[in-house]
Amino acid sequence: MSQTTSKYVTLGVLLLLLLNTGLVIFLVADRNRSHSNSSHTRPDIAAQMAKELKMSDAQRQQHLTYRENYYKETRPLYDSIRKMRVVLFSAVGNTQQADSLLVACNEKINRLQNSINTLTVAYLQRVRSILDTAQQKDFDQFILRMMQRSRRDSSKSK
Repeated sequence: MSQTTSKYVTLGVLLLLLLNTGLVIFLVADRNRSHSNSSHTRPDIAAQMAKELKMSDAQRQQHLTYRENYYKETRPLYDSIRKMRVVLFSAVGNTQQADSLLVACNEKINRLQNSINTLTVAYLQRVRSILDTAQQKDFDQFILRMMQRSRRDSSKSK
C-alpha cells in the first residue's frame, strides 16, 4: 500500500512540477511579448496637434518656435521646484527647522508654479493667435482634452 501511495505522490509532484514550469514559461513569454509592443517614448503632441488642426507649414514652424521658447523658459523653473522639494523633504527629520522651512519652501514652490502657469497661458494664447477662427475652436477643444487626459478625480475611490 505504501508503494502505490508513493507512486501517486511522485506522480502528483511531477505533474505539479511540469505545470509550474509551463506557467513560468508562459509568464516569461507573455511578459516579453507585452513589453516589446509598448513604447516608452511620449507621443509627439505638437505633431498630433498640427495634424488635428490641419496647420499650414508656416503655422507649424511658428508653433515649434513658440514651443521651444516656452520650454526654455519653464525647464529651469521645474528644476527649481524639484530642488525645493528635495530641500523640503530632506528636512523632515529636523523638527525644529521643519516648520519655518515648510513655510518658506511652500511659498517658493507656489511662486514658481504660479510663474509656470502664467507662462503656459501666455504660450497657449500665442499659439492660438496664429490660428484661424475654425482652428481656434478645435484648438480650444484639443487643449481641454489634453488637460483632462490624465485627470484623476480625487472624490472617487479607486
